[in-house]
Amino acid sequence: MIVCVLTLLAGVSAAAQSGLAGKWTGVDQNKHPVTLELVVKGEVATGTLSVGPDPVRTLSDGRGHGTTVTFTTPATMNGRETTITWRGELKDDRLTFKRQLGGGPEMSPLSLQRAAP
Repeated sequence: MIVCVLTLLAGVSAAAQSGLAGKWTGVDQNKHPVTLELVVKGEVATGTLSVGPDPVRTLSDGRGHGTTVTFTTPATMNGRETTITWRGELKDDRLTFKRQLGGGPEMSPLSLQRAAP
């Protein structure tokens, strides 16, 4: 019985994690198009992110757990290199992110829609 319950829970967890994977699109607060290509294997999240005219960024330190994904991307602000920390929560087919610039202020939330296949 315990083995059945553990197997069922593992299957639910895997399904939720695979739900994070895929292509996500939206528009940021500056009306720039945003595209996130997210790959989740186990609890490791990898992929790329493009925002408007900026170069495509590779995700770093990515983790996916249940319906939550976190990662960082490099950024240049006022000529200085910094990092943006992303924390996203999946609900239905929307992935909504809270973002923090460096160790500083929280940025505007960003909501992405799962792209059609």
